[in-house]
Amino acid sequence: MRSATRLRSRREDIFASAPGLEAAEALFDAIGDVLFCVKDRSRCYVAANEAFVRRAGLSHRAELLGKTAREVFPAILAAGYEQQDDEVFAKGATVSDRLEMITQADGGVGWFVSQKVAVKNAAGEVIALAGTSRDLHKGAVDGKELGALAGVLNTLHRDCAKPLRIETLAKKSGLSWSQFQRRVRAITGLTPRQLLTKSRIEMAAQALRSTNEALSAVAFDCGFYDQAAFSRQFRAATGLTPGEYRRAFLGR
Repeated sequence: MRSATRLRSRREDIFASAPGLEAAEALFDAIGDVLFCVKDRSRCYVAANEAFVRRAGLSHRAELLGKTAREVFPAILAAGYEQQDDEVFAKGATVSDRLEMITQADGGVGWFVSQKVAVKNAAGEVIALAGTSRDLHKGAVDGKELGALAGVLNTLHRDCAKPLRIETLAKKSGLSWSQFQRRVRAITGLTPRQLLTKSRIEMAAQALRSTNEALSAVAFDCGFYDQAAFSRQFRAATGLTPGEYRRAFLGR
């Protein structure tokens, strides 16, 4: 971890080059279910809101600043964060509405929708990245709150391993395609396709943690049309390939 003096200087330099970040940190402190952070090019945290600090299991922002994800979070989580960081720093890419799964030590999972953008100075150089993650407290289905959509979305969640078509589900709901998309997103925070992917990834993660099934079998059992698609989507959600996830969780 950097010295306090160097950290303070780097934080001040980044805030001076991108003044809006300091205001963003203060504003996000008032939002409890959205995590906000800024990292410098060394992947060290230079800003974060109180919700992020709590999510890291820390009491004060000062305990987080200057550290990397690997110094704060379990390796299985840090790998996913770093994979996204590389997209931003190496390519200047924007990570938009990325559905990501976190796995706790007890095997429980949580879901976030993340956004990350490159922070540039006046010369157009990438000096940091800023990101938010919104905690999806709701499960795939929340019963009565979903009203007429509950039956359709229960099908999506329960039968996710089957070759479901979102268009067919929209028709069963009695809504047009666009109405179905808007209604599902307003209630759950996710698109129907993201919900289906979420259910399949969650099912696959459970299988990887609790069985020795071949990866190809896990892919088939969880509704992925081939192992390559399974690996690609699983890595996008967790930052790890299915094999890496299994080894990281089982410690081998």
